[in-house]
Amino acid sequence: MRILFCTSEASPFAKTGGLADVAGSLPEALHKLGCDVRIFMPLYRCVREKLASLEPLGQGATITIGPHDYHVHLWQSRTASGIPVYFLEKDEFFDRSNLYGSPVRGDYEDNAERFIAFSLSVRHVCEAAGWFPSIFHLHDWQTGLVAPYFQMNWRYDPRFARSGTVFTIHNIAYQGIFPAGFFPLINLPPRVWSFQGIEFWGQCNLLKAGIVYSDFLTTVSPRYAEEITTSDFGFGLEGVLTERKKSLRGILNGIDTDIWDPRTDSYLPENYGPDELAGKNACKRALCQLAGFEKTTRRFPLLGMIGRLAAQKGFDLLEQILPELMELPVNLVILGTGDASIEESIRSMERHFPDRLKLTDRYDEKMAHLIEAGSDIFLMPSRYEPCGLNQMYSLRYGTIPVVHATGGLDNSVSDVLLHPGSGTGFKFYQYEPEAFLEKIKSALALFENSPKWEQIQKRAMAQDFSWSMSAKNYLAVYDKVAGQRRP
Repeated sequence: MRILFCTSEASPFAKTGGLADVAGSLPEALHKLGCDVRIFMPLYRCVREKLASLEPLGQGATITIGPHDYHVHLWQSRTASGIPVYFLEKDEFFDRSNLYGSPVRGDYEDNAERFIAFSLSVRHVCEAAGWFPSIFHLHDWQTGLVAPYFQMNWRYDPRFARSGTVFTIHNIAYQGIFPAGFFPLINLPPRVWSFQGIEFWGQCNLLKAGIVYSDFLTTVSPRYAEEITTSDFGFGLEGVLTERKKSLRGILNGIDTDIWDPRTDSYLPENYGPDELAGKNACKRALCQLAGFEKTTRRFPLLGMIGRLAAQKGFDLLEQILPELMELPVNLVILGTGDASIEESIRSMERHFPDRLKLTDRYDEKMAHLIEAGSDIFLMPSRYEPCGLNQMYSLRYGTIPVVHATGGLDNSVSDVLLHPGSGTGFKFYQYEPEAFLEKIKSALALFENSPKWEQIQKRAMAQDFSWSMSAKNYLAVYDKVAGQRRP
């Protein structure tokens, strides 16, 4: 099975979010299953800075965007495990400080041209490598145009006759929508410009291009696959996705179990595992000390929270319950940046409870690991969460999560109150502050019963969220698509 990952970012080369984690980790897991997997992505400035040397791939290629021809160059490298990685060089598009836009001015105005260029170059990288994939695995709107380019043009080339396309939606809220005037730049037949194609309320929708023209669709959890076919979560594309429901599957993301392992985590003051939890108490003491909590309050249950300070991540619920939560004998540590008004609301409460509430408004990798290890309970009340990773980190570290039952949170956490013998956390089902607070109180009540709490911790730590299971599920999808392409 030959698989080409087409992605706008991949760890460790370039990253803004979870897409990079998937595009960096899933190929490694597929490689271990015997697949010939390769990655194609833009050559950003940050990639040049990380890679000491690159080898040229072929003589470059000419691509056409609207009336203009551009010459691009192709380069190659390898991951630490030997997976080939190809890069598209076009400095006027990709030699920039950020991947998609400026923090001050927002998205780059030429993002359409940038990712039209990238999508067109997918064919050329295969030709330059002399390697033609069984599966083009496409990720998010930045690669959505690869699907119609393949369907309208490339599949008539005998070298691609047995290839197929799989398109993964990581977050449907980001769709790559551009004015109708950009359509001529795409150089696709006029019939593509219709409500059955990439037209979306009079605009070009590149995510829709991937949805409509790919052979098969996946998203990052089974629950999210259901949610995006509804008006609450579909962001206007629920009708298109409902039509394609038979070709849509949710596969839960995995986590890097080498980096996130309490038994070997170098960020922790003391390591621990399910058979010996004493080290977790040392992590709690270290986290309380780092947060500046008084010794008199360090015996309280410690709640942890990591994420973007935004309503989507449930911080609007936290704002509403925080006064009442701080009346309980608990400590709370928060790590994240984002909405200024949410930050100020938390800061105001922090000034009243400096020995029990701590907000760190930056991303700190060491502190993230320490929060996962040192907290007793992890809060993740996201309004929607396609997959989520922190709840899986928490389970692996024996830190019991309280989550909103949405997307991957619902798929990865089993409710202790509904399933006393197998539950691993606590879930609230109505997105309301009262429901959130009630589940926190349920968790705190059970925390007082040490033997039962330890049983929940051990069940949580026994869960397998490694990429190996996800890779097997993706391989089944690839086999299905490849089977459809065989004569």
